[in-house]
Amino acid sequence: MTAAGRPDRESALRLARKTFNARQRVEVNDLAAALGVNRVTIYRWLGDRDAILAEVVWRLGERTMLDAYASAAGTGGTRIANTMSAFVRQTLAHAGMRHFLTNETETALRVLTRGGHTFQPRLVALVEQLLTRERDAGALPAGDIDAHDLAYLCVRVGESFVYTDAITGEPPDPDRAERALRYLLR
Repeated sequence: MTAAGRPDRESALRLARKTFNARQRVEVNDLAAALGVNRVTIYRWLGDRDAILAEVVWRLGERTMLDAYASAAGTGGTRIANTMSAFVRQTLAHAGMRHFLTNETETALRVLTRGGHTFQPRLVALVEQLLTRERDAGALPAGDIDAHDLAYLCVRVGESFVYTDAITGEPPDPDRAERALRYLLR
């Protein structure tokens, strides 16, 4: 809400995040009704449902990744592998995310893995920043792959083990993700 108590973009996002975290379906009509605005206002502020979900998940994911990096042990590839492993574990442990992945699998995969919805490109860019930070500190050699491509690989490896049930029918496995990330970043 604005200082005057009127709903605004941020209050709509807070409500969407609260709804998501409560394992409820985020719907444009419900947000509009709860805020006392019309659907067009929600679309103008946030875009369509996929864009809203992408923004909600991005805000949760960004904070999770930054916290994981801040508390990760090691340096260089070890620190990035620890960060990504913690991110995968926390993603799988988040009740709202598990509900989203389980109950809206097609929507979740579309929102989380397609570039047009802004989640994955932002996540890749964030991991690239962390890799660059480690390289600039001299803790991670430049190697034969640039930071963007390595970040993309790290994100895709993490996704492979978070969305495994939707892709192959196997249960998600953060231990397998950790081993693969450690191998990639050794």
